[in-house]
Amino acid sequence: MDDVEQLVAVEAIKRVKAAYFRCMDRREWTEFATLFTDDAVFDVRGALEIPKPDEDYEEPPITRVDAIVDYVRTGLTPLISVHYGHMAEIDIVDANTARATWPMHDMLIAPPGAPFHIFRGWGHYWETYRKTNGRWQIATLRLRRLYVETE
Repeated sequence: MDDVEQLVAVEAIKRVKAAYFRCMDRREWTEFATLFTDDAVFDVRGALEIPKPDEDYEEPPITRVDAIVDYVRTGLTPLISVHYGHMAEIDIVDANTARATWPMHDMLIAPPGAPFHIFRGWGHYWETYRKTNGRWQIATLRLRRLYVETE
């Protein structure tokens, strides 16, 4: 890929991640599903806590786009959520593969009776992307927190 093709790919991947955050916060589940490959792996184990080593998690990552959408929809539906990703480091591996690290911050506001009222988290997404049928999609996603606070 030449420099222009790489820049176009980077911008397309930024748009995928922007849509990821928007679709979660606005509950746009049909579009959210299109952002992932069919065989995507979604690893948000321990997403509401400071992370521990991967081997200490009993549950496996979520696999396949339909299970990912169901998981996120179920978790976020009762909440107000605001997600931010910024200052991405995106590497184009080849014409159909890329990887990125996204610093992130989010805030979740829960209804009365929940274990928290406000949750704030900071951390990083580590992702890989695959270009399928001319379109970049998330193939793997791993979220790990650096810090969390609740009220």
